Amino acid sequence: MMSSLSTKDLGDVRKFLGMRVELNSDGYLLSQQISIEDLLQQHGLADANGVCGPIGEECNEAEVPPPVAIEIEYWRRVAVRDFQSLVGSLLWIACCTRPDTNFAVHKEATRQTHQPS
Repeated sequence: MMSSLSTKDLGDVRKFLGMRVELNSDGYLLSQQISIEDLLQQHGLADANGVCGPIGEECNEAEVPPPVAIEIEYWRRVAVRDFQSLVGSLLWIACCTRPDTNFAVHKEATRQTHQPS
């Protein structure tokens, strides 16, 4: 089957699905630094400061109110969509190259996606 497809050797992969790919002696190194910086810029957070946010057992016990369907103004719907887009992008980053952030992103996503504050 491969002989029936015409292919072109483009060399070693450098970028794939928004991830920078490097091959070193230990294996492959995946980085999404550029994607993360673009994401921060897109959402107006390029000048935001990083903080340490401890996640502990108390986060597992927080009750999440059920989503309430309410009619809201257009600007509010846009803000919700922007927030949902940001959370989706963070989930992608956490899933691909930053599993250490996966729990925190998931907890915030399930808590805030329908009613961001």
